[in-house]
Amino acid sequence: MSNRQEFIANIAKKLGRPTPSSVTPVEVTYPLFQTNSPEERLEHFLKMFETMGGKVAKAATSAEATEALKAWFGEKPEWLGSNKVITWNELPTMARACLEGLGWSARVYADLPANREERYAIMDKAELGITGVDYGIVQSGSLVLKSNTQRGRAVSLIPIRHLAFIPASVIRDRLDQVLAELKQSPIPAAIEIISGPSRTSDIEMDLSIGVHGPVELYCIVMDNQ
Repeated sequence: MSNRQEFIANIAKKLGRPTPSSVTPVEVTYPLFQTNSPEERLEHFLKMFETMGGKVAKAATSAEATEALKAWFGEKPEWLGSNKVITWNELPTMARACLEGLGWSARVYADLPANREERYAIMDKAELGITGVDYGIVQSGSLVLKSNTQRGRAVSLIPIRHLAFIPASVIRDRLDQVLAELKQSPIPAAIEIISGPSRTSDIEMDLSIGVHGPVELYCIVMDNQ
């Protein structure tokens, strides 16, 4: 008799029951979260993103996106300056148009010094990291980002603020749908799933914001893509 069988037999004896000789599979079913249309999916995503503590706006044009950024940050934020805005190399056209329209200078992560210490010395002082997004998840209000040499994950993790641009067309209802699509292409070294600003309560159950990542999270949903 194996250890497993002995263990089960001992439990059965304690319960005053015969030792089971076989196991009948139990079929478990549960309802899956699902929206009924792209419009409903988008509206639910916007609500859940804000519920998770982020700020979000829809924009069909770069002009609309620029107005949203002005509402959040002002035309010339007090923190704006040299090396204060870091972006992915691969940035959506709308994001670049917003930077140009606002006159904000930005550095590209892949062009930062190759030396790790020098690179992270710059990143530590960055106020805003700007990225694209590969997928959105309605059920949890999450952003999913794949990293590579042109999309340094530090851009979304180190600066105080993270601004993400996501096409409405890549928003999915659930995580399992995103994972199924991710498996269709080579898996990158890192995949980030971001659900609101960084938060933790593992020290004396005291909620702290920004310990492991940005204090503020912003998202522009590109409603025409």
